[in-house]
Amino acid sequence: MIKITTAAQAIDYIHSRHKWSKTPRFERLNKILDLLGHPERQSKYVHITGTNGKGSTSKMVAQLLRKSGLQVGLFTSPYILKFNERIQDDNGSIQDADLLAIMQELSPIIETLDETLPSGLTEFETLTVLMFMYFAKHPVDVVVLEVGVGGTWDSTTIIPDKIVSVVTTVGLDHMHVLGNTLTEIATQKAGIIQKQRPVVVGRLSVAANAVIDTVASAMGAPIYRLNEQFKTINHQTTQAWGETFTVTGTVNYQEVFVDLIGQYQIDNAAVAIQTAALVCDYFGLVLTSEHVATALQTVTWPVRFEKISCQPSIVLDGAHNEPGVRALAKTIADRFSEQTVHLLFGALQDKNYAKMLQLLADLPNVDLHVVGFEGPNNRQPINPNAAAHQIKNQTVTVHENWQSGFAAVTSQMQKDDLILFTGSLYFVSEVRQNLTVLD
Repeated sequence: MIKITTAAQAIDYIHSRHKWSKTPRFERLNKILDLLGHPERQSKYVHITGTNGKGSTSKMVAQLLRKSGLQVGLFTSPYILKFNERIQDDNGSIQDADLLAIMQELSPIIETLDETLPSGLTEFETLTVLMFMYFAKHPVDVVVLEVGVGGTWDSTTIIPDKIVSVVTTVGLDHMHVLGNTLTEIATQKAGIIQKQRPVVVGRLSVAANAVIDTVASAMGAPIYRLNEQFKTINHQTTQAWGETFTVTGTVNYQEVFVDLIGQYQIDNAAVAIQTAALVCDYFGLVLTSEHVATALQTVTWPVRFEKISCQPSIVLDGAHNEPGVRALAKTIADRFSEQTVHLLFGALQDKNYAKMLQLLADLPNVDLHVVGFEGPNNRQPINPNAAAHQIKNQTVTVHENWQSGFAAVTSQMQKDDLILFTGSLYFVSEVRQNLTVLD
């Protein structure tokens, strides 16, 4: 038996579990949850999936529900600064003492199962069970539960009941697990839709919407779709930061301000508002305009177009796949076209980084730099030189690491220029933890 005596050892134990074993069954999870007395049955859930936007939407839903008077848990991934961020309640991230105590209880059971099952619990399954146990021991009214990957066979889908399901977006990512087409990926994400429970849907393609319609109809699940049941009206704004919009239809809130930038964040906020309104209705509460205003004015989400410095102007954005980069490119074109954007890009080798880089290189006001960084848990980052050679008809600067790229950019930039770090969430998280030029 492995002895765990500190929170750091507990986290190392979780990370030591094998990474991928996606199979069309929940044998491992069912076995251990049965031994634990099914802690997952003690909570109510909002279940959120999506290629992009699920993290921001989850955070917004949690904030909205807290402002309405509910006690709220949040399960999200990946973490940005500290592992504990992945499990949160009204008091913040899970405390080291709670994390340690639960893993001391859980690890012997996991190791016993290792001897009896064909393969033991994965890293994410272990984390999911830890979360279920935490909220069983620290009850809340509702847990906002972010899917890890996909939906149908994601560990979080083991939950027996949910108040509402949410699909934020569907794009091409994790194709080695979810499929090679939007239809295949949408089918996986639609797997979280539950019988006769509402599903809230963000901005989806025609193909993805068709899948959602088919599954929801078969399940008798009412659909609340952005731009159909509820719509947004964007307001022209002169503010330097943030977005203002009105949402109408099944929910009506005027002049909502969110302290984030981008059309996709307006979409995320509208989906979050609709979701929170349905949850409040379930509990016999009303989501008021004051709740919405105060929740979204204060919501922050690290490395989602996050400004960390004003002089120089530095932004971090974890656009870690092609749909995310397309949304980022639109934000740059819409809000920053009049200034030079020095963009430092780092990504993992398993992403479609060539297409992502080309989309960014084609922006007329972008000064593109491809940089190296330390990959997490032995995952391989891109080779900056090899990546730059795949860019056509545009000038790209290469740096061995982001520190040298940052130094080069700051030495040549003008006062009104913007520095933007983007790519892998692991990359921008590394930058955020190490960058000392803060406002």
